[in-house]
Amino acid sequence: MLVAHSTTVPNLCSEHRKQTAPAPTPSPMSTRLFNKLDTVHQIEEAHILHLSRQVEIGMQLFPKENIRLHPVAGGGVSALTTPQLGKQLNRTLGLGMKGMVTEDDLSNIEALHEEANLTPTILLCPYADQSVLQALAMRNYVVDGFLNIYARSLHEIHVDFDPNMDAPVELPFGSNMLVCRAPANEAGMGAFIHASVAGFKDDGRSDEVLRSLAETAALRSDTNLYFGKIDGQIAGCGAMALMETKYGRVAHLYIDSTTPNFRGRGVQQALIRARLIDAKRLGYDFATIHARPGIGTGRNAEKEGFGLAFTKPILTKKTN
Repeated sequence: MLVAHSTTVPNLCSEHRKQTAPAPTPSPMSTRLFNKLDTVHQIEEAHILHLSRQVEIGMQLFPKENIRLHPVAGGGVSALTTPQLGKQLNRTLGLGMKGMVTEDDLSNIEALHEEANLTPTILLCPYADQSVLQALAMRNYVVDGFLNIYARSLHEIHVDFDPNMDAPVELPFGSNMLVCRAPANEAGMGAFIHASVAGFKDDGRSDEVLRSLAETAALRSDTNLYFGKIDGQIAGCGAMALMETKYGRVAHLYIDSTTPNFRGRGVQQALIRARLIDAKRLGYDFATIHARPGIGTGRNAEKEGFGLAFTKPILTKKTN
């Protein structure tokens, strides 16, 4: 059964219109920002925390499956769920961020995956200890893809901050588009799951997998859900996880999708802008987005002031 969010908000999808939401001032993506080691660790710790909470919800959704999270060498974690959920929820993060990694460490990770009938997938932060690369090469790992990590400061966004203040009823964009939080009830979360599956339906994954990923976002107590509407119809949706790391608070924007009939009309960009404004109002000053290279998410993130912090190669073990 779906549970309500921990953040209680009113129904944010009324049809009352206000002025178009202002664009956040673009954040200067200086080299200095992303060369600060604390910033790198903040981004990586948030990525690990995000995956960990997805796994926690996976345990609730699939109590009969042996879903688990294992600490691994160098401060990382390996998430092991089910083969059906693919690489998005079966991956290793943070390897070598806090120390050396050896071939034996990788052998242990491989044994865990073999027991779970999974192929090891490692997302490597380019700031990890150099020993990781040597160990991966010796164990015959090859690059199987990339994940771009985008980030931006929210200091330049000027909004009234009051943690006890209700969120705005809506953020309009133009004359017929608005973004609102999904109602924090089963009906709102059900509508989010339906819209998310519809938006991702043509990417090759099964409805069952898409529904599981959407339910994982909907059930997280640290996540707010959002709708993008055009002429009153749900045109797209997205989520925002609000996380506390050792290095600061991070608002992570994820699981964005637009239904096919409304693509090309700026829905995702509006969803990104609205969540940045909401994150700032909730007291957050740093945001991240993850995207595969070459898709529209990265371009829309850059239009809203994000910069490419770094790119993670995705490595899998060569079977030959």
